[in-house]
Amino acid sequence: MKKGFSLIEILVVIAIIGILATIVLVNLSVARKKAKIVQAQTEIRQIYNGIAMLNLDSDEWLAHKKPDEVEPGASGNEICQDGCTYSLEDDEVGLLNDDSSNPYDNWDGPYINTITDPWGNEYFFDTDYDYNQHMGLPGSKWVVVVGSYGPNGVGLNQYDADDIIYVVAE
Repeated sequence: MKKGFSLIEILVVIAIIGILATIVLVNLSVARKKAKIVQAQTEIRQIYNGIAMLNLDSDEWLAHKKPDEVEPGASGNEICQDGCTYSLEDDEVGLLNDDSSNPYDNWDGPYINTITDPWGNEYFFDTDYDYNQHMGLPGSKWVVVVGSYGPNGVGLNQYDADDIIYVVAE
């Protein structure tokens, strides 16, 4: 009587281990993708809370815009008076630093910790985001959002269902 395993038995065990390892790795990849989406959703909500705190402290939104002056979908409606778009990290925006050239009244920040989403792209604040295009619906529905361009990183007026957004105003 021989002791040990035959070559076929060893190959079967190796094949089973390989199959199990593949299943585990696929599930880890899916879990990692979901975790990044949840992280982005959480950070977007924190950015919104930072905007709300800036408003409570100074009675202004980003870049000295008055909240009642922001109308979703209106032209010239971005976060500065001349229609420009600032990065969320710019001093004029007021989330990370006070505006040195035009200080906010009662600024008590920084109001956010991060401006970069889990995929390495900057979060955005958009006062004329086309919600219907984002959802793949006909027509336009303009909303004010804080968001991330999502895993594919495609954005800046190229809305898709991959974007992760929080609607601030409709």
